[in-house]
Amino acid sequence: MSRVRWGGLDAAMLLLVVVWGINFPIMKSAFGEIPPFIFNGLRFIVASVLLGAVLRAREGPLRVARADLPGLMLLGLVGHAGYQSLYVAGLARTSAGHTSVILSMVPLFVGLLGAAMRIERPTARMWIGLVLAFAGIMVLVAGGTGLSIDRSMLAGDLIVLAAAMCWATYTVMSRPWLSRFSALRLTTITLFFGLPVILASAVPGLSGMAWAAVSLRAWAALAFSAVFAIVISYVIWYSSVQAVGSTRTAAVSNLIPVVALLSSWAMLREPLGPPQVLGASVVLLGVWLARHARAAG
Repeated sequence: MSRVRWGGLDAAMLLLVVVWGINFPIMKSAFGEIPPFIFNGLRFIVASVLLGAVLRAREGPLRVARADLPGLMLLGLVGHAGYQSLYVAGLARTSAGHTSVILSMVPLFVGLLGAAMRIERPTARMWIGLVLAFAGIMVLVAGGTGLSIDRSMLAGDLIVLAAAMCWATYTVMSRPWLSRFSALRLTTITLFFGLPVILASAVPGLSGMAWAAVSLRAWAALAFSAVFAIVISYVIWYSSVQAVGSTRTAAVSNLIPVVALLSSWAMLREPLGPPQVLGASVVLLGVWLARHARAAG
């Protein structure tokens, strides 16, 4: 696969930030009509069909060497079954704002895992950028957004934290595979391996599902989440990991809570004021530092 041009990749990552940011309130609003695990199962059925079709059209049949099966299966279980199941379970139990902020810790986990596995050696500038961006997110949270810690949401917060760890692990573990597979092929293969677990988690809720009561708005949310938040965004994420590394790719996720808070204000009328503007500015500075630093070694 040819290397993506840096300018085009930046634009694609910006699209990913917007999509994943607005996906928080979109999914949260749909959970009132479609239970979280059923919602997750349906969107992954759609995503797997689309990814499989696109892969076949662009790169031919899906073939996996027997020796690669264990590693790819592990990636699918961690990055799709594990992360997505924990993500929807946590989002259902806590606020969209909490979820976006906790997931912003992914870059810190990626940096630690990358260093521990000797895949990457982030420079001091990268670490400063990551920490600064995370500090900006804390300014956002503390600035009267209604995101203060609540014991009733603590279980959801902890579940989302576990999801963040899964995504960080997935991001770091995927990089060696991207020297042999295209972003599209690796995304599709690992999704197929994670799909059975995702579908199994949806089965218990099917018996009580009132399909006729689901509105067009909820179905539109499901379609958006499947096509944009999974199919398009996953391929962009993998392409960035392949081109610039897991640390600088994960650094961009610090921008997602900014979009999540703005979209929650626009869609759900959550408060937004000067503290959020200041926090967003600090996040942008931190992301710029981390993304444009050169990796050591």
